[in-house]
Amino acid sequence: MSIAKRSVGVQAIGVFAILAAVALAPCAASADGDEVHASQPGVTIGGRAAYYRPKDADHGTLNGGAQVRLHITSVIAVEGSTDYRQNKFGGTTVDIFPVQASLMLYLSPNWLISPYILGGVGWYYTHVQDGSTTNRYGPHAGAGVEVALARHWTIDGSYRYLWTQSLDAPTTASPAGKNFSDNGFMLTAALNFRF
Repeated sequence: MSIAKRSVGVQAIGVFAILAAVALAPCAASADGDEVHASQPGVTIGGRAAYYRPKDADHGTLNGGAQVRLHITSVIAVEGSTDYRQNKFGGTTVDIFPVQASLMLYLSPNWLISPYILGGVGWYYTHVQDGSTTNRYGPHAGAGVEVALARHWTIDGSYRYLWTQSLDAPTTASPAGKNFSDNGFMLTAALNFRF
């Protein structure tokens, strides 16, 4: 093996070791000496992007929203969130405003990177293109990961599956309305500020 190939291999191992040390570090110190964890008591608020794909929709959509998390302890948090999404069911446009409440359990709370599991309920204010509105409800469950960037900043991403009450919407083939399943999965990515 040439010296150049050996040098590249050593550099790759060094970069991998540094990345592993950062990812596996239980905590780090911020500029003012406090330890930084992905989950610690307090409140975070953030904007998020959300992709939702209902089972019977023509396609999924990418939309925006916001979330607030109250970290009761470093293990338990409660999240309130709201989003906006628009889906097409059989050619009919439906605007949906999901408001969700979730209980979150952090699996490695004193680390920079902490996975979590979540479960909760949602209220879905729904406006159909024909002018009708309805309120629907349903549970959700999922998992995610939160990463501490600095003392006041975190990012997180989650997957959740939503079991939502079905939706009656008119279509060109069925003007009186057709029943659609609005169950589906939701992916979120958020940037949060910690107080």
